[in-house]
Amino acid sequence: MQENKGNSNGGQKQVKLPAILTTMHLTMNLLCLLVLTIHPDLAMGGRSQRKQRQAEDSLRPYLGRVDPVQLCELLKCHSPMGSWCQVVQDNRVLVPKCVCPKTCPWQGAPVCSVLGKTYGNECLLHREACRKRRRIGLAHIGPCLVPKANCTEEEYGQFPYRLMDWFLLLSRMGESYAPYALPQSCLSHAQRTQLAQRRFALLDKNKDGKLSQRDLRKLRYKRMPLEQCANFFFHYENGIQ
Repeated sequence: MQENKGNSNGGQKQVKLPAILTTMHLTMNLLCLLVLTIHPDLAMGGRSQRKQRQAEDSLRPYLGRVDPVQLCELLKCHSPMGSWCQVVQDNRVLVPKCVCPKTCPWQGAPVCSVLGKTYGNECLLHREACRKRRRIGLAHIGPCLVPKANCTEEEYGQFPYRLMDWFLLLSRMGESYAPYALPQSCLSHAQRTQLAQRRFALLDKNKDGKLSQRDLRKLRYKRMPLEQCANFFFHYENGIQ
């Protein structure tokens, strides 16, 4: 009689995949990895879509009760990338929805993006953002402002104090951690340093300890478009040539 020898898997036989199937499996994994490497926005798509659904669900109880235009102002668009909120009809009900504009009027109120580019209107800004699959924030209504005066040596030396005054103004507007703000003349060196570090941390979006070109452009065009010394100061202090 021949004894039935059990294997190490409790008597269950291991089934080996044919070599061609194993090769196909590895190839598919490599292709998926390659696609996500070339198009990282695909990996972010699921998270953006979930955020979008959550944002829309939070406004659902107010549909039909609140002006949809006002709801649009509350709806932050996460997906599609670069989209903006528009009032559309859904089952005979006007609802706010994030969409990518397909056509835009060529006339209207010009706007300035946080990247320092002027668009003929906000629709054109979002159409380009959707085409490039990136978020392009709105800095302000109207053409991008360019300071006319050059930054003199004296003005450059005074810029850090003007910048600190701006930080204090933000804190008075509720954009800082402190519920109140002392005049700059009453701040100690440690308090000034702490205030500057907090504001830097808010501006440093990717938390790498430096302000990227995008961070600087957003600060430049959205926060202080008429400050003639801002661009030179931040590029010099940030080590950008």
